[in-house]
Amino acid sequence: MKKEDLLARYEALGDERDFAVAQALYEQAVSENSNARVLADYGFLLESHGRNELRRAIELYERAIDLDPSYDKAHYQLISARAGLQEPELPVAIYEQRVADSPGEVREQRFLAIAYLKTHDYRRALAAAGAGLALAPNDPPLIALRGEARAGLGDPEGALADWRCALALDADDISALYSSAFLLERLGRLTEATQAWQSIIEWGERHGDTLHNEWPKQELARLRALRKAPGRSR
Repeated sequence: MKKEDLLARYEALGDERDFAVAQALYEQAVSENSNARVLADYGFLLESHGRNELRRAIELYERAIDLDPSYDKAHYQLISARAGLQEPELPVAIYEQRVADSPGEVREQRFLAIAYLKTHDYRRALAAAGAGLALAPNDPPLIALRGEARAGLGDPEGALADWRCALALDADDISALYSSAFLLERLGRLTEATQAWQSIIEWGERHGDTLHNEWPKQELARLRALRKAPGRSR
């Protein structure tokens, strides 16, 4: 069967055997004599496979939540996976209802703030984070989420201040350092971005996390090279 037919079958039926054969054929075509049609079709095959895998992941996250509703990580991953499928509005509706049912629960405000961020509704994300902080003023995740909302609303200094605060309150969670590194680079503040990546690497070294330090080291090297480029901000 031709690779184009296998692509059509996989899109319609989702049979992993069709995907495996089609992938091998497209890999061969790309390596031998690729053209725009082949590249686009292979990209679509991989995209379709990714969507199917995300739907399977969502099923697993939902089962995990059913088994242990207190396991926060499954909620976060579910929200992210829905966004990956361009369905971010579904978690918004779920967690809006959960907040309405449990208005005094800080964790529900965290979930809702993240769900709003995935829809790029930064004003409502800011409001959700603020509502949670009214209940728990020193909650590091909510402060970090408020920073994400502020960054989205064009307040980089407010975002960076929130992320510094979140790190000061919980030095074991360095997600705010990653957010700071990305934002500082977008602002062209390469020296500060470099310092943020260096801090991430040092944290990993202190915790013996050599595996997850590989990417930060690559980012640090990339930024150092950028800073040396003529006409770039230092």
